[in-house]
Amino acid sequence: MKRVFSMMLACAAIVCFCAVAAMAAQAPADGLKMAKTSKNVVFNHSAHKASDCKECHHTWDGAGAIKKCSDAGCHDVLDKADKSVKSYYQSMHNKKAKLSTCVSCHTDAAAKLDKEAGKKLKSCAKSVCHP
Repeated sequence: MKRVFSMMLACAAIVCFCAVAAMAAQAPADGLKMAKTSKNVVFNHSAHKASDCKECHHTWDGAGAIKKCSDAGCHDVLDKADKSVKSYYQSMHNKKAKLSTCVSCHTDAAAKLDKEAGKKLKSCAKSVCHP
C-alpha cells in the first residue's frame, strides 16, 4: 500500500511540475523593437534563451506580469546623461553596474568567442545590438 501511495504521490508531483512549467511566462516573439533607444535596437528573446529572465527583469517575482525596462518605477529616466540606477541608458550600457546590463553580458560572452564574433557582439556600431 505504501508503494502505491508513493507512486501516486510521485505522479502528482510530476503533473504539478509540468503544469507550472506550462504556465511560466512565454517570451515575446523575436523582433522586439526597443523604442526608447536613440539608435535602433531589435531584441530577440530566442538569442537569450539560455539566460534566466530575472537577469534582465530583476524585479520580476517569477509569477506576475513582466515589466519593460522603461516602465514607470524601473529604468524610466530617459536622459542619457543621467548616471543613476533609474537611467534607461545606464541599465543597458553600464559595464560596472551591480546587476547585469546588456553591455556587461555581451562583454563577458564576447571574451569566450573568437575576435571577429566577439567584436560583433560587443561593438556599438555594426553590432548585433546596433546593426
